[in-house]
Amino acid sequence: MKPVTRDLFLKFQPLSNIQLKDGKLCFVSTSADLKNNDYVQDLHVLDLSDGSDKVVLRKKRVSYFPLTKDFLLVDPDNKKEGYTSFLALEGSKTVKAFELPLSVDDIRDFDRNNYLVLATVNRACPDFYKLTPKEQKTFFKKQKDNSDYVILDEYPFCYNGAGITNGNRSTLFLVNKKTKAIRRVTSSTMDVESFDVKDGKILFSGVDFTNFKGKWSLVYEYNARTKKTETLFEKKMQIQRAFYFKDKKVVLGTYAKEYGAMEASWFYELKDGKTRLLLRNEYTFYNAVLSDARYGKTKAFAKKDDDVYFSTCERGKTIVVKFTGKDLERVVEVEGTVDDFTVDFETGKVYSIAMIDQALEEVCVTESGKTEVLTAINKPVLKGRYVGTPEEFYLDKKDPVQGWVIKPINYDPSKKYPAILDIHGGPKCAYGAIYMHEMQAWASEGYFVFFCNPRGSDGRGNAFADLRNGNYGKIDYEDIMDFTKEVLKRYPAIDKDRVGVTGGSYGGYMTNWIVGHTDFFKAAATQRSISNWITEVTVSDYGIDFPIEMQFRDVKHCEKELWDISPLKYVNNVKTPLLFIHSTEDYRCTLPEALQFYTPVKISGVDSKLVIFKGENHELSRNGKPLHRKKRLDEITDWMNRYLKQEE
Repeated sequence: MKPVTRDLFLKFQPLSNIQLKDGKLCFVSTSADLKNNDYVQDLHVLDLSDGSDKVVLRKKRVSYFPLTKDFLLVDPDNKKEGYTSFLALEGSKTVKAFELPLSVDDIRDFDRNNYLVLATVNRACPDFYKLTPKEQKTFFKKQKDNSDYVILDEYPFCYNGAGITNGNRSTLFLVNKKTKAIRRVTSSTMDVESFDVKDGKILFSGVDFTNFKGKWSLVYEYNARTKKTETLFEKKMQIQRAFYFKDKKVVLGTYAKEYGAMEASWFYELKDGKTRLLLRNEYTFYNAVLSDARYGKTKAFAKKDDDVYFSTCERGKTIVVKFTGKDLERVVEVEGTVDDFTVDFETGKVYSIAMIDQALEEVCVTESGKTEVLTAINKPVLKGRYVGTPEEFYLDKKDPVQGWVIKPINYDPSKKYPAILDIHGGPKCAYGAIYMHEMQAWASEGYFVFFCNPRGSDGRGNAFADLRNGNYGKIDYEDIMDFTKEVLKRYPAIDKDRVGVTGGSYGGYMTNWIVGHTDFFKAAATQRSISNWITEVTVSDYGIDFPIEMQFRDVKHCEKELWDISPLKYVNNVKTPLLFIHSTEDYRCTLPEALQFYTPVKISGVDSKLVIFKGENHELSRNGKPLHRKKRLDEITDWMNRYLKQEE
């Protein structure tokens, strides 16, 4: 069989943003544009009656929303600053619809006469939509004149992938469908986090702030008839979502009493300013299973009236569940992950974009628990190539550790092979038995590849994910090293003197931690890592959330706790050749995290190299520019080859 080459991902077409409306199933495919070192997207309309797939918008950046009559697309060619221009999808063609002087993030039908719009608005000009064209022009000129400096006056002030976000608020507006008159629903200081609509009212959660936004949200209800907003709940709760369900107002959130701020949210009924527990829950409602073969907008929630669906992680899989008010009914479960989904609320069918086994993303339909693959868009890419099957086993411990091993191409048990341990990010994320390009590329270059979900990972409930009480960097490290020993025992073809380690984000943190605590690995590549928790807490977009989640006794005076779990404390122990991969615009794990670790390692005489990607952020390995992603994989693989294949 042919190998999976490092650059094969450039031929992938990740799928995203699947939506269903009146028998039309729409989704987006993304392709690499090597000429411009970027991506282009196609909008597909899948005819469910005959299975035909029509592309109605080609090689653009595609964003669209399902409304009552049809789909509404954001015009990718709009050049009018501060405006969002929309196209209507009529059959298989697009026509000009209307424009709004708002930066629209979401638009949906509120009632027969109005749209409900979620838009990003900055406190510097919260009423931009009210300005005359001349005033708008003056505003942008002033912005341009002041573009050489940035003023920060609140926290948080940045977000990975969005850059400096100081002053930004997610704001709700009502827009008259006929006249396009705009009415603000939430204040210029309110940051809306979730919302739902019923009978002329809007239930929403968010934080109203001008200085510091914490983790704790409130719940409000806006009455469109009276134009008044009522605060329904203002106690300390971390709220994931607020929504209407039958005759109830439901809050999905946590009081953080049992497992801290990282614990899974429970379902509560909100009434008279108090909450009543409806359903305890161990799930986290997002796709926590990682892959580097995805791209585009996805969702983990679908609702119409009283039908409510979520996607969630369970033991290395992503499944879809339905909230019944009393329990969570499993609706879609595949041998892999459901990366995006939409529901036919009339029939109960769930249409999804899924990665099943080791296949790339395709469109699927699930009915009565049975899933059928509807497309073959990505199937030709891997045809005839060696895609190693992850062999699963559980490490026998009090809390068994789930992990997998991929054998190298043309495996011969009589030979000895190098191996790479790959550590996932998070830590409350997970790996699963789905296609991961970097792992398959390494297997095709003659490596065993092994990976696991240590304590701290998602998909196993609150207790398994709990790293508080001084366990961060301790029990997770123990699990990873114990898993490594077990892999070497089970697979004697691995040369224990030629094993490398790599990981990104939390995986980068753990790589730094590992090389400061053991010399077992002969090469390491640390990506978008954390080296010093004191600086990570004070400068990143994750920031103060970490000591809150760890429940340190005093989050304002926790420097000892932070330093004790910082790899930088142990940097003088490092003897392992170490490659650093980082990006200039990574606001999740900022560039100084790499620089602080690289400098003492380098001056100690340990072979090391730092590769910095300009203009990239924390998502380099997943949706960075195509040629940058290739360069990253080349650097890591060549580094491993240099130290792990030198004896061959």
